[in-house]
Amino acid sequence: MAAFLHEGGLKLRQKVRAVIVNAVGQFLLVRPHGYREGEWSLAGGGVESGETPHQAMRREIAEELGVALEEDLEQLPIGNRFIYTAEHKARRGLDHDGQEATMFVVRLPVDVPLSLQAEEIVEARWFEREEALRAFPVKKQREIFEQCLRKLATERL
Repeated sequence: MAAFLHEGGLKLRQKVRAVIVNAVGQFLLVRPHGYREGEWSLAGGGVESGETPHQAMRREIAEELGVALEEDLEQLPIGNRFIYTAEHKARRGLDHDGQEATMFVVRLPVDVPLSLQAEEIVEARWFEREEALRAFPVKKQREIFEQCLRKLATERL
């Protein structure tokens, strides 16, 4: 069962997203089912009831990519809140007003073996920074990724 945040009269689904980076500065993006060829996303998903965002991020990476994370997760101080339009809610039959994602950095080896969850993920691949910036189909996703990159740059990725 999904976890929700109630704030200011809004019911927001809690989500987690990972900026996954390797030692040579490439970023791992996924193409979930429903995305067209050439459209990519950050790995992640919904927080389940009773889970912390950290627990949810570990579970989502294990489920979607088949990778058990050993190290501590680095949470980014970047919020990702998206409020649905009334039309979008009605069209999708949603019972919540939007979503709020907790953002994490996940560092993986260049040669990490992936085992994709076929029910959710069509493919995953490593992108160079500029190519990754062009891969997001939604402007808001690209803006959040850019914020994450700026934060990582201050930490000297």
